[in-house]
Amino acid sequence: MEAQLVEKKPVAATVNIKIDAADVDRAFEQVLNRLARQVKVPGFRPGKVPMGVLERRIGAEALGEEVRDALVEDAYPKAMRELDLLPVDAHFHADAPVRGADYEIVVHAELYPEVELPDLAALTLEATVQAVTDADVEAAIEQLRRENATLVPVDRPIEETDWVLLESLPKDGEEVDEDASGSSFPVDLERAGEQLREQLKGKSIGERVDLQLTDTAVEGEDGEPVVRSIPVKVQDVKAKELPEAGEEFATQLGLDSWDEVLARVRESLEDGNRREGYQAQRDELVEKLVAGATLELPPSLVMRRKRSLLEDLVYDLKQQGVTFESYLQRLEERGSREEFEGELDEAAEKGVRRDLVLERLMEVRGTELTEGEFRAAAKHLAQQRGEDVGRMLRDLGPEWEQNYRFLLRRDKAVRELLAELTGESSPGFDADTIEEAADAAFGA
Repeated sequence: MEAQLVEKKPVAATVNIKIDAADVDRAFEQVLNRLARQVKVPGFRPGKVPMGVLERRIGAEALGEEVRDALVEDAYPKAMRELDLLPVDAHFHADAPVRGADYEIVVHAELYPEVELPDLAALTLEATVQAVTDADVEAAIEQLRRENATLVPVDRPIEETDWVLLESLPKDGEEVDEDASGSSFPVDLERAGEQLREQLKGKSIGERVDLQLTDTAVEGEDGEPVVRSIPVKVQDVKAKELPEAGEEFATQLGLDSWDEVLARVRESLEDGNRREGYQAQRDELVEKLVAGATLELPPSLVMRRKRSLLEDLVYDLKQQGVTFESYLQRLEERGSREEFEGELDEAAEKGVRRDLVLERLMEVRGTELTEGEFRAAAKHLAQQRGEDVGRMLRDLGPEWEQNYRFLLRRDKAVRELLAELTGESSPGFDADTIEEAADAAFGA
């Protein structure tokens, strides 16, 4: 076999593969021997069919296709290795092979791009971990007091910090469903959305309210979120009596002193700020790596990502009882189909670019995932799912595990670079990373 690189571009190459006649004849023999064991011919046992009879049974055209496929399957990967090419996808042009004649295959291959990263040592990050102020602690203490408030009955209209008990009512003209009508549900107005809170403020016990609530998860025919009318009656209203900050409240919380409460609150806020700061720094680092990298995107990878995004969209729409066809029809009616297509292309290209850049980072840094790190991540994931780790890995299969190891290793490369840039120690895999990588491994 002889492989010749005819043309090479950043993400494409044309390769000419020449196979001598002896190898072509050998391929015919191998294919016929394989088919002799598979094809049933009346009057002959499997593997005992005379070659002339077998060839007539198969047909010259079908045999030629089988031999062509065998030659391509054997020669193509060898040619790619010989020319040091890393293909993403390939199309082949080859006629039917003929015994005793040399054979030629033309390969149009799409290649993984060469990714040039920005100067890693020159990267700087603006995001920082925010310090916890006394005002932050005071706000957290106030929230803690509200969460531990005592509900006190009041005889007045509803105020914006109240706790309210509502009774669902049938809509006008609807039959009363004895099982559903009269069911009650509580609402803490401090945690409720502004739309609900504003409609309940000023109402009194016994008063009927026809709530108008926007369902952002469902679109109407006009493409806007559906507004649902929900009739309710105010059953009860209670104010919140907040505990006083001090030793008695500390005891109520199960702690020994108020100083301990303050220390615990500050520690919790500092942990939260560290997590938020770390995530902000990580996001900024990835954005700067992607923005500063030089590469050309292989069209087939972008197309695969588009298909994946569309599959996710179809699934989400199905959960809402909406078909993809009706969704596209609404886009057409609103004149936003082209905008949707553009956003889909942009999201697919952005995702592929990010993946290729982070993969290159992993290669440049020589990042490796230890068996201990993998086992720790897998153990955490199994615990979250309530499964035995060994059984979980067997059920998910070797392909998933390979993808999972790759994604964890890629994440480790980012974490280690971030630690170098910030001077902080590299944290281990967090729960979100472990679970996100597990989900992504199914589609990697």
